[in-house]
Amino acid sequence: MNRLQALALQIRDFFLALPPARRLTFLALTVAVVCGTGLLAVWVERPQYRVLFSNLSGTDGGAVVEYLKSEKIPYRMGEGGATIEVDAARVYETRMALAGRGIPQGGGVGFEIFDKQTLGMTDFVQRLNYQRALQGELARTIGELAAVEAARVHLALPERSLFVAEERRPSASVVVKLRPGRVLNEDQIAGIVHLVAASVEGLKPAEVTVVDINGQVLTHELEENAAGRPAGQSLLAFQRELEQGYTERIESMLSRVLGSGHALARVTATLDLAQVEKTEESYDPDRIAVRTEKRSREKNVQSAASGAVGVNATLTNEPAPAPADEGPRSEREDAALNYEISKVTSRRIEQSGGIRKLSVAVMIDGTYQGEGEARTFTPRPSEEIDRYKELIKRAVGFNEERGDQIEVASTPFQTPPLPEAPEAPTVLSRLGAWSDVLWRAGGLLAIVVIALLVVRPFLLAMASRAPLVVPGTTLAAQRALSQGGGSESTSFLEIARRNPEQTAQVIRQWVAGAE
Repeated sequence: MNRLQALALQIRDFFLALPPARRLTFLALTVAVVCGTGLLAVWVERPQYRVLFSNLSGTDGGAVVEYLKSEKIPYRMGEGGATIEVDAARVYETRMALAGRGIPQGGGVGFEIFDKQTLGMTDFVQRLNYQRALQGELARTIGELAAVEAARVHLALPERSLFVAEERRPSASVVVKLRPGRVLNEDQIAGIVHLVAASVEGLKPAEVTVVDINGQVLTHELEENAAGRPAGQSLLAFQRELEQGYTERIESMLSRVLGSGHALARVTATLDLAQVEKTEESYDPDRIAVRTEKRSREKNVQSAASGAVGVNATLTNEPAPAPADEGPRSEREDAALNYEISKVTSRRIEQSGGIRKLSVAVMIDGTYQGEGEARTFTPRPSEEIDRYKELIKRAVGFNEERGDQIEVASTPFQTPPLPEAPEAPTVLSRLGAWSDVLWRAGGLLAIVVIALLVVRPFLLAMASRAPLVVPGTTLAAQRALSQGGGSESTSFLEIARRNPEQTAQVIRQWVAGAE
């Protein structure tokens, strides 16, 4: 305590010994050093926030905030409470602690609902909890997809029946909220459908419906594909891909002749959206084949010889007549021959997506003469344009009977301005993650520099002006100098010989006071 009081007295004496101008400078410098040191210390010690969780539901966000408040962990919220940030040094520790408590739950309850079983639970409540848990687990799994921000699953699980005729099949509905700018393709939709169908016993993929938050049924595409027709979005994607392919084919061909950037092509393809099923039967009269042949022949003949009965037959001199053939006689002959004409039956299904019409528009840059404002444009001759047109027709498979159209024109192109050079990367951007460490190290270095350049000279100056005297010696020396001569002068000289440093200090104080 005595040392602090002595230091305070020394600072006061030093301040009072300064001229008025130096006093103001000293005060301003002292205030600047104290404020700068305090601000630097606050900036160095401030927390560096990092994202703890994002895309949190209201329930999960409230649970996380409640835990952070109970543990007195500073946090910061953003995006309307959907994102919570904490100090970077405590991110992983806090995540592990929250995971041990089952937070966040992903917006729904899962199988952890069975961790707390109560006695007396009815079978209905047990089945209802199982359905809730299964819905929550499926929603969490679907929400892990890159394009899905959140998902909800609704299951309809009918009770089992003893009669097969009364058995009802389960069904499911999935509502997905997509991330901004993301779209689910057919494979991803099919993946969601099969995931849900495989997770529920007896559920068929045809009984799963996927809907986005805008009310658009996404499973219509799969139903259309199952019917043999391409889906609407797939057909549009095929059309864009077809047009882009034709465009790149034309531009790459012309760029080899005209140079890069001197030809611009656009192709519009009109596709046939109808699905046609044809059944044809054709007959060939020249090709006749025996289909059936039937022949039948029957013949029965029976004959016997007979003469006159009685005496006259032996007495008469007339010769006996020739015997006549008598009795049944039958003959039958049938023939049936059927021929068949050759017939060919063909069944053909024409899928939708065929090209009905192509429209091609191509602009070709001309030639230029002169420089600057005197630069003039000269279109390419018609013979050259016609030659390019024929090449383009061959490249796209031009069909005049189909109604295809093509137009090639020579048009002046505007030279685009040169892109600005990218900004050179700064030192901090190159350092990346080390920038924060370097900032803190720089702050500490600034404190050291201020201490060496400002505080140390101040302490040295104060120490050099401090009246370090032996008690009783300074008072006698001052009296001897003020009175001068005689025996007292002799006493002063003796004191000066014994204590030269204290004597010099007294003289310096007098000189400083005289200034």
